[in-house]
Amino acid sequence: MGWRVPVARPDLGPAEQDAVAAVMQSGWVTQGARVRELEAGFARLCGTAAAIATNTGTAALHVALVALGVRAGDEVVTTPLSCIASANAIVMAGARPVFAEVDPETYNVTAATLEAALTPRTRAILPVHLFGHPADMDPIVALARGRRLALVEDACQATGARYRGRRVGASGDVGCFSLYANKIVTAVEGGMIVTDDTALAERLAAVRNFGQRPGEHFVHAFFGGNAKMSDLHAAVGCVQLGRIDEYITRRRRNVVELNAALRGLDGLIARLPAERPWAESVYFGYHLLFRSAALRTRAEAALNDAGIETRPFFSHIPAEEPYRSLGYAAADTPVAADLVARGCYVSNAPDLSANDKQLVVETLRAVARAEGLA
Repeated sequence: MGWRVPVARPDLGPAEQDAVAAVMQSGWVTQGARVRELEAGFARLCGTAAAIATNTGTAALHVALVALGVRAGDEVVTTPLSCIASANAIVMAGARPVFAEVDPETYNVTAATLEAALTPRTRAILPVHLFGHPADMDPIVALARGRRLALVEDACQATGARYRGRRVGASGDVGCFSLYANKIVTAVEGGMIVTDDTALAERLAAVRNFGQRPGEHFVHAFFGGNAKMSDLHAAVGCVQLGRIDEYITRRRRNVVELNAALRGLDGLIARLPAERPWAESVYFGYHLLFRSAALRTRAEAALNDAGIETRPFFSHIPAEEPYRSLGYAAADTPVAADLVARGCYVSNAPDLSANDKQLVVETLRAVARAEGLA
């Protein structure tokens, strides 16, 4: 259906069109100058020594794990509450995901929940900055270093977010980002890996290109696949990256305005979006936690009827069929299961209009009244 307020609305216009046209006219559309420009931009953004572009965020995670030496027999501890790609990349690397419980207020894993899930087979930990909210990274970094574990930050929803003043992605061995159409900045499709380890950067660049080191054609130092980004996609990403501060400012303003308008609906909404003292969040989506699963269902129906597209709180990954078939169970992480049952999100696009926000607010207030909760 045609949504009045779709859950995602990328901001693509003449500047992106001109950038793509220039690449096409140049005659070089594969991995080239615009990819290098985008990589340099991400390295500057995150304050890292290097950035390596990939064709998707999922590929960024996969390439990172392979380059870090994760293999069959290893375990990687991660979150049960995320886009399923966070865990799928671990499986694709041949390892076994182990799901740590999430914090009921931040929706992210913590050092304590990660540590409780470690085993002698743990090779790496992979926290996710869900909804663009930075996880509390300093204790997680200390845990990884103390146990000599690789640390992969899944910042796919969090490009530009800050943790204690630093951009996310730079705390671990690698940080991975998505440039999909609904992300903070987009290349239509794409991913990025950042790292301060120059030797690791070389391996990452090789793994994304069949295992070939740059400049060594048909000489393969590593196992690898084809995860390269095209210059067509990078051209879009370069334009978008130049607007990142504007996009973040608008997203944060949307949340302030929506939160102010929805306060007082405590009988319906258990938690509005909020950031922790250590964080400057970028708010991927406007996410709401309802008092019960039944209330979420009724609120979603009303929002959809009003033309407002919704999404659930991503996946409770252990409850998804491919993971159930591997022996995982929803009951293993009950906090995440509860959040998925009670949560959903609507758009937080930078160009969300005053009318869009008013429609969301009025619809939810009407639900509260109908339930006798306002």
